[in-house]
Amino acid sequence: MRLFALVFTAVAALGAPQALAQQFPSQPVRVVVPFPPGGGTDILVRLIQDKYSAKLGQPVVIDNRPGASGNIGAGVVAKSKPDGYTLLVQATIVGIYPSVYASLPYDPQKDFAWIGGVAESPAVIVTNPNSKFKTINDLIAEGKTRPVNFASAGVGSPQHLATERLSKLNQVQFTHVPYKGSATAVTDLLSGVLDFGTLSLSSVLPLIQEGKLRALALASDNRSKLMPDVPTIKEAGLGDVSGTVRFIIGAPTGTPDATIEKLSTDLNAVVKDPEIQEGFAKRGYEITLASPKEVLAMVREQKELWDPLVREMKLRFD
Repeated sequence: MRLFALVFTAVAALGAPQALAQQFPSQPVRVVVPFPPGGGTDILVRLIQDKYSAKLGQPVVIDNRPGASGNIGAGVVAKSKPDGYTLLVQATIVGIYPSVYASLPYDPQKDFAWIGGVAESPAVIVTNPNSKFKTINDLIAEGKTRPVNFASAGVGSPQHLATERLSKLNQVQFTHVPYKGSATAVTDLLSGVLDFGTLSLSSVLPLIQEGKLRALALASDNRSKLMPDVPTIKEAGLGDVSGTVRFIIGAPTGTPDATIEKLSTDLNAVVKDPEIQEGFAKRGYEITLASPKEVLAMVREQKELWDPLVREMKLRFD
């Protein structure tokens, strides 16, 4: 009888992960967006929210936790219970954050179990339509005579680092004005407070199409099909500069593998949905699905890519 009990216990233990996977999720899943509503990261999650909820069989609840260039929200997720019910949507650029921030409440390579990559959006340099800058070359010429201020979604963001690289390559004076996300930066761009902004295309595309912002150049490898007349920085003869944002989703380290697999499989199915793909394309996103291992590799790659510039320009913050 005792032997039977031991065998039964062992079999039950082996079946536990599968049982947990079948039960997950049994409650709403919270997705922390570490930026204010209305920015490129927030818009992306809201585009997939309903279909991801339907696929998981539980509501997906968006929780905006802006501040410190996304570090406050990321820190919240890193310290959350690793059960799959608290997720983070971020960008691969977090890989360089340990070099940028002296006090980071998480380790981007160790504290997250990445679920997958979703999409990317190029960076675009924009100005108020009443600005005297008609082209990116006008802006560069001005930067050789005086400090020109620019907005980004935050310190260490792809847009920030791309603009610093543009400044260095062309020996111009740019003064960075960091915001808690693209949405708040756009407000000041529309009011004419700033000279220009480098933001994700997904966060400003409607405003460009409506004529409320003027696009000068794309900080990406290729032109956008949505704005075929807007050149890349490289095409303008100003150097090879890219500030493309690659959006990723993760959970706290320690989340069961079966749960990560469930979240990843369902996420991929949602992103492949024709309706979602159409919505992404209209907002300036390009789908770039990536596996958990591929996401981790991309996060590590960002440190290698940007670390020399960060060190040279002494972009170190408390």
